[in-house]
Amino acid sequence: MDTDTSAKPKSISWRLSQIFALDPVKICFIYLVFGLVWIFCSDWVLLQVVPNITEYATYQSIKGTLFVLVTAFLLFLLIRNFSRRLGDKNEMVRKTNEELLARQHELWKQNEALARSKAEWETTYNAITDWICLISPDGRILRTNRRVENLLGVTAEQARNSTYFELIHGVECPTGVCPLHAMLKSKHRESVDVPMRNRNGWLHITLDPVFDNAGNIESAVLVVRDISTYMLEQKALDQAKKKLHLLNHVTFNEIQNEVFTLWGFHQFVKDRVTESDVRSVFTKEEDLLNKISQSLKFAQTYQNLGLIPPVWQNVNRVFLLAISHLDSLTIKHETVLDNLEIFADPLLEQVLMVLADNTLIHGKKATRMKLGYVKGPESVTIFFEDDGEGIREDIKSQIFSPEFQKVKTNGLFLAKEILEITSIAIRETGTFGTGVRFEMVVPKGAFRFPEERKNE
Repeated sequence: MDTDTSAKPKSISWRLSQIFALDPVKICFIYLVFGLVWIFCSDWVLLQVVPNITEYATYQSIKGTLFVLVTAFLLFLLIRNFSRRLGDKNEMVRKTNEELLARQHELWKQNEALARSKAEWETTYNAITDWICLISPDGRILRTNRRVENLLGVTAEQARNSTYFELIHGVECPTGVCPLHAMLKSKHRESVDVPMRNRNGWLHITLDPVFDNAGNIESAVLVVRDISTYMLEQKALDQAKKKLHLLNHVTFNEIQNEVFTLWGFHQFVKDRVTESDVRSVFTKEEDLLNKISQSLKFAQTYQNLGLIPPVWQNVNRVFLLAISHLDSLTIKHETVLDNLEIFADPLLEQVLMVLADNTLIHGKKATRMKLGYVKGPESVTIFFEDDGEGIREDIKSQIFSPEFQKVKTNGLFLAKEILEITSIAIRETGTFGTGVRFEMVVPKGAFRFPEERKNE
């Protein structure tokens, strides 16, 4: 009750203030006040000034005429002031209206551009061959393109009422192969390859987190790609590699057996020939047979290159395994690698064994060898160095060539080819007389430190 009572006077006073804010009402009010004041004041003055009642009527007429003249002038002033203010307001309204029209036209152009941009974006979004959608942290689909219709056989509207793992895995909650939990934990991109629900193909799933201002994951971008054709091609390629490897192995063994048999016949004939001119021919044949044997050994080493896909490998562990095959007890070895891992061909062990064997065979005065790394902004350089004799400048440009390998048989050409499979470059930067220094430059994305990833 108190509230209603207090509200009522406020409402009345507000209405009165609104009424008296109008210029015509102000003019009438001023005229009313002036008229009342004139009547009462002028009558009192006449009574004081005019003693004769017979002259009073004359003065009343003069007073009335004077009242009309004064009020006419007063009304003129008030109306002129009102007209000026009204004109100013009209001019202000006109300018404001022009500004509003200009702003409206600008907004119309912006809306038209936004509508065109939205249409272009939606066309592009739906034209992408991958299924792209925005999901919530619990996996609900918030927005999706129409690729889901071709990929999974559901409309975009139906997809928005589901979770992505229901559509992909056919389950009500994420499975062990689902990258959602891993992404929420790592706060980085996570991806996985999974078979389709009907087992008729494969999907590649990628999840990228979207953060709010506080750094929390508010959503994620899901990209699903049909990799069925790629998987079939990869399977066919693997089969071709295996068959090619088998063919190489069989061919190599057959040639090696034939060379061994030829060598036996050669020795049999050689022991029964005494003419000096014929024996010189046998010497040339022996050189040819030795070259064929060396070529076969080179091919045998090279045939496994790239057969098995590259994997992440701990460099320190691989190095220790590599030198375990060599008689390196006479030379001290040191590793400073901080648990460095690189993505390389499984024959990385062969690379490090070649470098260590190079020191054992050609190092001469070498007493130590060291394997370490230098981290740069875009790469990691792994270096292998010793305190041996080093490599002469005139042959540095040749040591990684296949011809040099056939002559010196130290395997540097093979080491270079193994590393290049994963874009790792190798070079020799040592100084002759102080030792060798082989530098292997590992590009960004092909090296990692597991401890750093755990702390992120």
